[in-house]
Order: sequence, then C-alpha cells, then structure tokens
Amino acid sequence: LNHHCWIVAVEELKILMHSSDCQDPTGCSEDWHAIWWNGMGWFLLNGRNPQPYGDALKRFKELSFGRVSEGCKKLMFKILDEGALFRHTEHFASEACRFLVEKLVFEP
Repeated sequence: LNHHCWIVAVEELKILMHSSDCQDPTGCSEDWHAIWWNGMGWFLLNGRNPQPYGDALKRFKELSFGRVSEGCKKLMFKILDEGALFRHTEHFASEACRFLVEKLVFEP
C-alpha cells in the first residue's frame, strides 16, 4: 500500500482533454502538475503527518489552482471523487488480510 501511495503522490492524474472554457491548455497542464506535486504529493508523503487519500483530497480541493480552468478542475475532481486512483487498495488490503489469516492463524 505504501508503494501505491508513493506512485499516486508523484504521478498525477493527467488532463487528457481540456474543457471548452480552458484558454491555456499548456499552462493548465503545467499548473495541474505543480499543484498535484505540491499539494497531493505533500499531503500523502509528509513524513510528520501523512494524510489518508480522502483527507488529502479534501485539502487538495481547497488549494489555489493557478491557470487550471474551472471546467478542467471540475472534470478532474469528478474523476478523483470516483476513487479511480485508490479504488483497488481496499480490495488489496482485504485480500492481504485474508491471506495472512489463512497462513498465520492456527486452529487445532
């Protein structure tokens, strides 16, 4: 799980298609990258107070987004709110726990 969290922190969700209100797609993408690293990256990887994904996302949404258009921001938040980046972590944790219980719990 930590490895997955590190990947999410440094590999931002890319803006593949800009909204119709986006006046500067290059600047929008550059600022999205910067705010992801300086926001989500910091929240998820902070050694003194790492945040779980949900809390990090709430704090991330409160940041200033520079040249990221409102339409692009809304689209990206919709994708993030759907949990695509962390959807499989709960399944992974459940499977790991199940596996450990099978291997470590001895019942006579």
